[in-house]
Amino acid sequence: MRILVFGVTGMLGQALQREAKARNIEIIGVARAGADICLDIRNESLVSTTISQLKPEIIINAAAITSLAECEKNPGYAYQVNSRPAGIITQQCRKNGIYFIQISTDHYYIGDKDAKHKESDDVCLLNEYARTKYAAEKFAMTYEQSLIVRTNIVGFRGNLAQPTFMEWIIKKLKERDSITLFNDFNTSSIGVLQFSKALFDVIDKSPLGLLNLASRDVVNKETFIRKIAEKMGYSLSHAKIGSVNANNTILRADSLGLDIVKAEAIIGRRLPTFDEVIDHLINEYSEEINQ
Repeated sequence: MRILVFGVTGMLGQALQREAKARNIEIIGVARAGADICLDIRNESLVSTTISQLKPEIIINAAAITSLAECEKNPGYAYQVNSRPAGIITQQCRKNGIYFIQISTDHYYIGDKDAKHKESDDVCLLNEYARTKYAAEKFAMTYEQSLIVRTNIVGFRGNLAQPTFMEWIIKKLKERDSITLFNDFNTSSIGVLQFSKALFDVIDKSPLGLLNLASRDVVNKETFIRKIAEKMGYSLSHAKIGSVNANNTILRADSLGLDIVKAEAIIGRRLPTFDEVIDHLINEYSEEINQ
């Protein structure tokens, strides 16, 4: 099996490479730099030519601008990266009979706290990030051999200039820096390596349409960070409680919980709980610093 991954140098792309290697699956990575194939995903001609020449069995599009601030600042650029490539890739997949997986987001739901949202639930598009990711879903849905995966992944990337959420949390805890704990921002976060393992299990079944792939539990960010601090032995005496949308110029969805019943039925096993996600992330961090 040959899989072409766009955005291979990102947090998810790196995790997909690691899981593919464990399964003896060939991955060809695409990114702007540091990949097997280096190109700008906004370049329609290069994207199309790459796909038509390689003709992989599967394409995973994990390329995206995930910074809400960057998307708001330059919505046109966000569309060019987050949305339009899905349409170009979809067109080439249709021509070459390729199974297409578009990695989406969970930034679609508001006002219902820790509710678990099904794939069929209505969405609310509050910002440019959500709008561009949802547009990509719509492009992917024009092709009958597409799978759109909604998720909330957390983990490590090893790029100090652009720390992930987990890397940012640990740095804040270590330095006892000021930190605001959002008690009204709920997610079903899953470790990126746990997600990658589950995604490859899903790929074995080749489902189509929309699929939520996340952890079993919905918790707010205050609970998430407190559990990290507790497990790692850090104090949160310097932290304060706040709201995700207080004094924020960018409106954010706040109820991002996902119902993963469909995914568990497809892969035939239970997805991780909140506690299992936290333990996994801490173990992963310990392994990295001890190497």
